Amino acid sequence: METITIKLPKEQLKELDSFVKERHYPSKSEFIRQLINEKIETRRKEKDGWLALAEKSLEKLWNNKKDDKVWSKYLE
Repeated sequence: METITIKLPKEQLKELDSFVKERHYPSKSEFIRQLINEKIETRRKEKDGWLALAEKSLEKLWNNKKDDKVWSKYLE
């Protein structure tokens, strides 16, 4: 595992310490790792959703019977 350093204002650090303690996280690092993983997963799901939407939108173009008829002359 790699180490990174972040700087936080004192008040934010107090809030983080309090949150980690209240929610019984093993450490601040574990809490931050979880947040990062959640953001990455959300981004992945959004990307997959957009790809599925684009695919569905293009489906009409891909399944165009007229194009099949025209291109079949050239692809035989």
